[in-house]
Amino acid sequence: MSIISRYLLKEYLKFFSVTLAVLSLVYLTIEFLEKIRKFSQRDADFLLVVQYFLYKLPRIIFDISPLAVLIATFLTLGMLSRNNEIIAFKSSGVSLLKLTAPLLLFGALFSGVLFFLNGTVVPTTFKKAKTIQEVRIDKRNAEGKLVQNKFWLRLDSRTLFNIELAEPNRRKMHGIKIYSLGSDFSLPETIEAEALTYRDGSWVLSEGIRRRFQRDGTVQIKRFDEEIIPINKAPEDFKKVVAQPEEMTYEQLEAYIDQLSRDGFDATRYRVDLLGRQAFPFINFMMVLVGIPFALHDRRSAGAARGGAISLSLGLFYYLVFSVTISLGHVNALSPWLSAWGANLLFIGIGTYLFLNIRH
Repeated sequence: MSIISRYLLKEYLKFFSVTLAVLSLVYLTIEFLEKIRKFSQRDADFLLVVQYFLYKLPRIIFDISPLAVLIATFLTLGMLSRNNEIIAFKSSGVSLLKLTAPLLLFGALFSGVLFFLNGTVVPTTFKKAKTIQEVRIDKRNAEGKLVQNKFWLRLDSRTLFNIELAEPNRRKMHGIKIYSLGSDFSLPETIEAEALTYRDGSWVLSEGIRRRFQRDGTVQIKRFDEEIIPINKAPEDFKKVVAQPEEMTYEQLEAYIDQLSRDGFDATRYRVDLLGRQAFPFINFMMVLVGIPFALHDRRSAGAARGGAISLSLGLFYYLVFSVTISLGHVNALSPWLSAWGANLLFIGIGTYLFLNIRH
């Protein structure tokens, strides 16, 4: 790496580190002010609150990193422009691509790091923070637990409920198994059903089989097309057992998708979410690529301000396009891959065009 590249990268990392730290502090402060009253009402232990925010920090850093990357790009190149260093470098025969290569390289490498963290550390710590708030601070019982890619719930002290796929918005669940336990923890009855649907205020099992285990070792089997079952829960209560992709590692989410596919369920929504989580970290590279042309647009403050506003608008536009394509993927209007990577492909094209047409 040349002296110029090392110098530029050093200045960029300085601005990036400070910006990331400041934005993280602002984010933490805002969330602290939002949560502190609720935590105080719950008499939450101070160390537990500290632990909660520490577990939230990786997700916070992940969320604000694109803005930190963009701001650092503007500050670094803006400083060089004001000091006429860019003109000096160009006069020395340094091309614009060579000059900005360290920033582009950092954007690519940092995106790769976040890609890895978003599939390992971020979902794990985010889930721990959520558990601390809901179970240890709010004192709510865990609604369910994912075991071997299936959700288990305890409906009451004697009934266990197993769900393969929950769709609370459609008031329907699939792959149902209900285990009724005796006072001695024996298993007198099990029910298996293809689906459980909420209709007219009641839960209805469909295409099921009921097994009653007798003390003499025989089993009574009864098949049914539909059967109403008393469950004291509303469809909204089952939102807790919907798989949350942001709380799962890449490996866990892939295993869950494979399980759903093997069992004959449509896993498109989760496949889109997985690919979207893998694609989103590369927004950091996009912010560098799109930010460079506008940071170099004009050395005057008005021009720099205008460039910053345009670049930030493009960043917001990226979020909008990404959200829309993901939503289209959820309803099969776009293929999972295109819905996840479409925004990235579009912005690579925009960023490359702007970069190649820089006039400074």
